[in-house]
Amino acid sequence: MAKQRRQGRKHVATAPPVAAPSAVPDWLVLAIAIAGMVVTGILVWSAWSAQALPYCAEGSACDVVQGSRWARFLGAPLAGWGLSSYVALALAAISRTRPRQLYWTALIATGGAVFSLYLTAVSIMLISATCGYCLASAALMLAAALCCLREWRSTSRRRAYVSGVTAAVIAALLLHVQASGGTRTAADPYLLELAQHLEQRGIRFYGAAWCPHCQEQKALFGAAADAVPYVECAPHGPKAPRATACELGEINRYPTWIIDGRKIERVLPIEQLAGLSGFRSRAPAAAGN
Repeated sequence: MAKQRRQGRKHVATAPPVAAPSAVPDWLVLAIAIAGMVVTGILVWSAWSAQALPYCAEGSACDVVQGSRWARFLGAPLAGWGLSSYVALALAAISRTRPRQLYWTALIATGGAVFSLYLTAVSIMLISATCGYCLASAALMLAAALCCLREWRSTSRRRAYVSGVTAAVIAALLLHVQASGGTRTAADPYLLELAQHLEQRGIRFYGAAWCPHCQEQKALFGAAADAVPYVECAPHGPKAPRATACELGEINRYPTWIIDGRKIERVLPIEQLAGLSGFRSRAPAAAGN
């Protein structure tokens, strides 16, 4: 009897592990992910090439949204994060193990849907403009999340829902703090002195909140951007009457610099601004300027 027990224990100890159940691709979620990759890919292309979005005229609501403080996250275009999410969702949808597929598709889709709802609320309540591409991406991610409800009783998916919502809330809080200026670093002394010099010389930089090139010009000053003598030509939105100073100055393109009566309608590098304005600083020049 003892010998049989030892043999039984030996048999249990050497039993092969049970393999995780295999899975076929979740074709519906995969199709949604591919569509999302196309939409966000267009946004990424526009952000990196500084080209207008297809079917969006200059000064449109899409320009307002893409030029806002919420258009970048941790130094990268927000659309790039969206594209990465859809790529991850597509990879999860074709996972070969069922528990992994159930968990990751639900986590990515739920987190993406919650974060997209936050961005939509920001567009409506804070930016006062909505972008059709962003709304399409939000609708696709929400559709993916709804698809995951088909097996909502799965233990993997219940854990994924909690993780996805938590991740989305944390990302939304970080973005909101960043957009509110809570993560700004100290201004570079050289750039701050240059901005103050431009103000003293009466030099003005005219632009619009929805203009991506204006945001590019401000970004060159980093944390010293608030000290730049900037005139907002569209304080009430792209379709409202322009500021009086812009009408009187006959400002037709953004960004526009007026230096000693000369009108320059383009983004100016820091070195060129310093030269045109006769700036001489005792502070060391910023790295990369």
